[in-house]
Amino acid sequence: MQLEVILPLVAYLIVVFGVSIYAMRKRTAGTFLNEYFLGSRSMGGIVLAMTLTATYISASSFIGGPGAAYKYGLGWVLLAMIQLPAVWLSLGILGKKFAILARRYNAVTLNDMLFARYQSRLLVWLASLSLLVAFIAQ
Repeated sequence: MQLEVILPLVAYLIVVFGVSIYAMRKRTAGTFLNEYFLGSRSMGGIVLAMTLTATYISASSFIGGPGAAYKYGLGWVLLAMIQLPAVWLSLGILGKKFAILARRYNAVTLNDMLFARYQSRLLVWLASLSLLVAFIAQ
């Protein structure tokens, strides 16, 4: 291989290794999951809204949004446009309750919250399976 290909690759691998060592040390502090996944539970609604919008736009543009719009026409575009207000309303209604329960149980994921509240591994497995089926069915 050529040197101008190998050197950036080696530099990248060294940086990734360094970041992983840093993350491993931070993880042992005990608050890594809350900091990484939840932003230490300190972000406001505006940041959450921007994150959801960016996630939706990114997923739509990379996973077939333009192709579906071309294939199905304006109806699909209008259907896609209603999803953001629907998410906004559902978070406004359910989000605060979920946030209160997640803080009470120190849960990071929905399954953590279900297990902490109901103490049932079967319920967690069924919830995981239903989420998996829903993601695959899309």
